[in-house]
Amino acid sequence: MALSLFTRRPVVQDTATWTPDGTTVVQRYRGVVGEREGAIVLVYTADGDRGSSSFAAACLGCTFRAALNRNGSVRLSETEAADLANTHAANCRALDRGIPAAPGDDQAAKIVRDRLWGMREHGTTSPRYVFLRDFHADRVDLQRPADFIKETMLQLTQAEPDFLTAQPDSSGTGTQFLVQPHPPRARTR
Repeated sequence: MALSLFTRRPVVQDTATWTPDGTTVVQRYRGVVGEREGAIVLVYTADGDRGSSSFAAACLGCTFRAALNRNGSVRLSETEAADLANTHAANCRALDRGIPAAPGDDQAAKIVRDRLWGMREHGTTSPRYVFLRDFHADRVDLQRPADFIKETMLQLTQAEPDFLTAQPDSSGTGTQFLVQPHPPRARTR
């Protein structure tokens, strides 16, 4: 087999310009490790949510992901996400690992299910509403648009109705998802 002198190599994306599918990257910070450039830390929001106040930060060198404030109770504004990203970039010693491999559909669906499972609180008796912004911290790992998340949740409502349910949105133009609480434990004597 003869190789052409002009064979093109696949284009390797640069983390300094990469945008995960389903997001809009608004800022990037680069860490420094000794004399070398460190990992990129992204500040992003979901596609179409640029005007909202829900942002996240993620490092492409380590496992740092942030979509809530330090107390874990308030969604991040762009300024807050940028502050966290800048602080992380200044202190992280990870080298750039490159663009994370996009998971297969089954693995991406598992990421969605795991996030929903984490939202299922013990001791609560009320369903919890699910919003697309609940997946902000996962977007770099998911690398999927909002439609994938919605479709995965629709499939879960059919496969596990005791876990996730759907109802028409109050605006009448969509579907609202609800994570159901854990079933009450049977009392033993």
